[in-house]
Amino acid sequence: MSKGYHSRSPEEFQEFLRKNRQVDKSNNRAKLVLFFDVILLIFIFAVVARILNPLAFSGQSESKEISSQSLSYRLSSSKENSKDFPTFFLFLKNKGTEEVYFPKDKDKIRILVKSGDTLYCFEDTWSIPPKKLEPGSTHFFRYETSSEVISGLPPECKSAERSVWNNISQTFRGGKKRSFRAEILRESENVSLEIPNF
Repeated sequence: MSKGYHSRSPEEFQEFLRKNRQVDKSNNRAKLVLFFDVILLIFIFAVVARILNPLAFSGQSESKEISSQSLSYRLSSSKENSKDFPTFFLFLKNKGTEEVYFPKDKDKIRILVKSGDTLYCFEDTWSIPPKKLEPGSTHFFRYETSSEVISGLPPECKSAERSVWNNISQTFRGGKKRSFRAEILRESENVSLEIPNF
């Protein structure tokens, strides 16, 4: 005998509605907990990324520090003033026990900016005033590209504004990596510093 339509009594219908409400509440709680878990994970990843690379979200990047004789050299960049091209800084620390003058008369600093492996953006000479570095002291020198040079650069040579979206899109597009190199040519040594992507 086939089952016919069974109408629920008011008590059965109330029980059915109550059970549905409980299921809906538990589903909503599960979704809310999942949402807060995702937010917490994003926060933890951001904190860990900032600890591992403090410059990751600041628009700054640095080269490796190179020590030679009594001096240590390091390049740093900052995008505070210009979105198209950062300002670069050369940091020098005298690790020796005697005062050092930098640069000397015959010292030269050559700048080379390129995009990818083949596109050379421009070359320049970084002229800096001589300074006396006392033992243990640190000095920095500033390098800024003129607005005329920046405006004449192809888009591949300019740096995009740092943001999460730009970083993700550059990764998927396989964007060209710009590099800034400073070659310090001295009588007794040559030091090459590079910021691989700025």
